[in-house]
Amino acid sequence: MNNQLKASKITIGLALLATLMLAGCGGKKDEPIASTPENAVNPANPVGASSPAAIANGGSISADAQKLGVKPTGATTCPGNAPIKGLSTKKRGNIYHIAKSPDYAKVKPELCFKDAATAQKAGFSAPK
Repeated sequence: MNNQLKASKITIGLALLATLMLAGCGGKKDEPIASTPENAVNPANPVGASSPAAIANGGSISADAQKLGVKPTGATTCPGNAPIKGLSTKKRGNIYHIAKSPDYAKVKPELCFKDAATAQKAGFSAPK
């Protein structure tokens, strides 16, 4: 009987541990806001993931911020004179990525900035 009790405690402990591990692995990376059709990336035209008008209508990027930034040149690329990638996320708000950021090449910018100071002036912050 004592062995059965130990076995059931171990089984319950392992089940709880597995549940905690799986819950911790469910985190997703920040994604651009695309909750409405006008904010969604058009697969037929991936250049410039979101237009400034679409961002102004549904995203949280202000018109003033749009004036400080420029449109991306591709789905994951910014012009050479504006390499800082600006992105509006649901969880962390407006963030920017510099070329040294992890996964910089995979980030799909909504706006591009000439430097980090300009991105900050537009209301973007560095990811944590």
